[in-house]
Amino acid sequence: MDGETSGPIQLAKFVKFREERFGGVLFETRSEKVFTLNPTGAAVLREIQAGSDQATINERLRQQFTDQADSLGAEVAGFLDELRKRALIVG
Repeated sequence: MDGETSGPIQLAKFVKFREERFGGVLFETRSEKVFTLNPTGAAVLREIQAGSDQATINERLRQQFTDQADSLGAEVAGFLDELRKRALIVG
C-alpha cells in the first residue's frame, strides 16, 4: 500500500498554514518555527486542510502536476512522513 495511511490528515493543534505566491508557509506557534513550502508542498497542505486522506492527496496532486517519473506518490509519502516527524500533522 506504499506506506499510505487511511483516514484524514490534519494539521497539529499549534500549526497554521498560509498560502503565498511562492507556495506557502507553515508556522508552529508554540516553538515559533517557520517552514516555507514550494507550490507542491502548498498543494499537499491545501488537501490536508480540506480533510483529505493520503490516497486522495496523491490522486488530486496527479491531476495538478506532471508526474513523468511516476514518483509523486513516493514524494508525497516522504513529505507527510517528515511533517509527522516534526509533529506538524496528525493522522
